Amino acid sequence: MIANMLSLSVSKHNKLINKIFRGNSDITPDEVIKILGILDFKAASTGGSHLTFRKPNCPSITIVLTQNPVKPYILEKLREALINEGYQNE
Repeated sequence: MIANMLSLSVSKHNKLINKIFRGNSDITPDEVIKILGILDFKAASTGGSHLTFRKPNCPSITIVLTQNPVKPYILEKLREALINEGYQNE
């Protein structure tokens, strides 16, 4: 399931990253999973409707799969992860 969600074309990848940096509040859990996969975060645990992603030397990010759109604090963590990986707000 997650492997299917991680496949993105470069164009869609860039559009999604720009959407996150613009502060767009309609980001879905599936979109968050795609970006975390691009950033090489790994799903570390599942507990019902929650999924935690981890990467060495980075704070973990837990998303609620049933929360659509995701909460603003998750978007902020995602923006921080993107910035840490060298992505910039365009």
